[in-house]
Amino acid sequence: MIIEETERLIIKEIELNEAKEASGLLSLFPCETEKSYTSEMVEAYIKLAYGFYGYGYWGVYERETNSLVGIAGFREGSFPLEAGYVFREESRNKGYATEALKALVRFAEEEFMWVIEEQEEDEQKGKPLKDIKPESKEQRVYVITKRDKVLLYGRTMADNIQSQRVMLKNGFLEVKGE
Repeated sequence: MIIEETERLIIKEIELNEAKEASGLLSLFPCETEKSYTSEMVEAYIKLAYGFYGYGYWGVYERETNSLVGIAGFREGSFPLEAGYVFREESRNKGYATEALKALVRFAEEEFMWVIEEQEEDEQKGKPLKDIKPESKEQRVYVITKRDKVLLYGRTMADNIQSQRVMLKNGFLEVKGE
C-alpha cells in the first residue's frame, strides 16, 4: 500500500519478499546500534504492525527505478510519534531524507491531528514536551509542534550533522537537554 508520494520517491509498505533487504537497512538506524534485525523479524513486523497500528516503518523507493533506497516512518505504539529514517550509503546526499521526512510530516498532519485535538480536551494525555529530551549526551532530539503540542519528534546522534539538518529543514526544533 502506498503511503505517500513525492517527486522522486514512493513511500509504501515493505513487501514480504523484501524482508531481507529491509532488515539490513533497519540495522543501520544509528540510535538503535545495539539491535540487529533478521529477515524473520521484518516479516513478522510486516504481518503485524501495519495492520495493527496502521503505520510504522515503510520502504522508501526511488520512483524512477522502483528500488528500495531507504526506510522511513514512525515508531509504533505511542504519541507523540517518533519519526525515523535511514538510507543506503549510495542513496545519501541526494536530498532523499529531506524529501521523505517532508512526506512523513505531511502524513502525520493529515492522519494524526486528532491526537492533538484530543490532548487539548484532556491535558493528561500525551507526552509533555518536558519529557521529550535526549537520553544521553550523545543524542539530539528535535520536535514538531502543532498548537503547542508535540506532534512528532526525532532522535539523532550528536555527531550526525546531516540528519540534524534534515530535521531542521523540515520544521523540527531542537530540544535542549538539561
